[in-house]
Amino acid sequence: MMSVLDAVIIGAGYGGMGIAALLAHAGMSVVVVEQSSLVGGRASSLTDEEGYRWEYGAHSHRLAEKGIASELFRRLGDEITFLPRADDAKLIFKDRLWDRPEGPFGYLKTPMLSLTGRLTLLGLLIKIKRSRPQDWFDRTLLDFYRTRFTNREVEEVLALLGISVMCPDPAKVSAGEVIAFVRRLLAAGVSVGEPVGGSAQIFEKLRFHIESHGSISLGEKATELIVEHGRACGVRTDSNEYRADRVVFAARLPLLLEIADKSLFSGTFVDHCGNIENSSCLSFDFVTNYPVTDIKGSILGVDIPVWARFQTNADPSFTPQGKYLSTWAIMLPWGFDGDPDIVTAAEKRLKTTVSRIFPHLLPNLIRERKLVIPVMNGNVLTPGQSYPHRPDVACDTVQGLFFVGDTVRGEGCSADISFSSAMKAADIILGEKGARH
Repeated sequence: MMSVLDAVIIGAGYGGMGIAALLAHAGMSVVVVEQSSLVGGRASSLTDEEGYRWEYGAHSHRLAEKGIASELFRRLGDEITFLPRADDAKLIFKDRLWDRPEGPFGYLKTPMLSLTGRLTLLGLLIKIKRSRPQDWFDRTLLDFYRTRFTNREVEEVLALLGISVMCPDPAKVSAGEVIAFVRRLLAAGVSVGEPVGGSAQIFEKLRFHIESHGSISLGEKATELIVEHGRACGVRTDSNEYRADRVVFAARLPLLLEIADKSLFSGTFVDHCGNIENSSCLSFDFVTNYPVTDIKGSILGVDIPVWARFQTNADPSFTPQGKYLSTWAIMLPWGFDGDPDIVTAAEKRLKTTVSRIFPHLLPNLIRERKLVIPVMNGNVLTPGQSYPHRPDVACDTVQGLFFVGDTVRGEGCSADISFSSAMKAADIILGEKGARH
């Protein structure tokens, strides 16, 4: 007779691995099924035979030990080991590097802006601190700014606030999402943390907790959500069938409709899933035989949607001794459909910027890896896709079905949404289990 699991989880990204670890830590039997040969989803990594650690793009964790990812690990009685905090983070603005200001009052000293611009930006940050996110989820950051300010110089750097939630267009990003993050940032006093060893550390630790009461099955694709009498009771894959008291779908919500009949859900839910806008990016890993800079902190573009890290400078474990890795990425236009001409234009723009700022980097490459990442963030934080408009973690039409990941209702941005939704769903599941006993 087939044994019945407490939960089967579809997807081994941050959300799926996070909730599986929480449930297993509480003594529940779990199985994670993942169609890829690697755990990690859009944050996967691998180390090759030469000793290079290649990540699927570069991944940081907002607010470091005070952030949402760290909160999940504390629930596991564990912690993320972060690199020492770098004090040399930079901004790219008008084709040159600038020191990234630390805290609100740091903007009073930055030479990026005139005195009037600095005072206006400080006033904007004060307004953000005094505002409630729930009043602004349905309006854009540009709307929020223009309710009080008119300084065009500051409008040019609003993208810096937008990129903090991975939507640099102030006329597109939800003001409520920006306000929520900046308020947390101001309270935490730290912007970002880089895990030692990158995302590999995160997933190795989550795997340890999962395997205490469960297992992870890689290279196994979920093909059908099993629903009987209005309740999710298992998953069929291309090689197995799992019966469980509940199912957690931890992939992007649009993919749910590939394994479940639309009639199981409300029309509003189906329409939302079919219209979720994601972001895309072009990423490069550059390797040299010597360090072209001693910068350890991250680099963010203000007037160009670029971000970068010189990983080896901060964490030598990323490369063999004597080799130096940096990762650069540029956001592709909204609605990117795979057009190679768009990729070519983005590559030219990125490499032109790199050449102007670090002229010795590209001519001295010994290795280069190019990745077109069609789905970077599964959910762009527009007003229509902001926190109150995303589906909740518990399905309202199918009992025993839960959703986690960056397309559902969790706090934060990107990975934070995944970790937050994992904790929310775990709280409900563990509460149900406790009530039964």
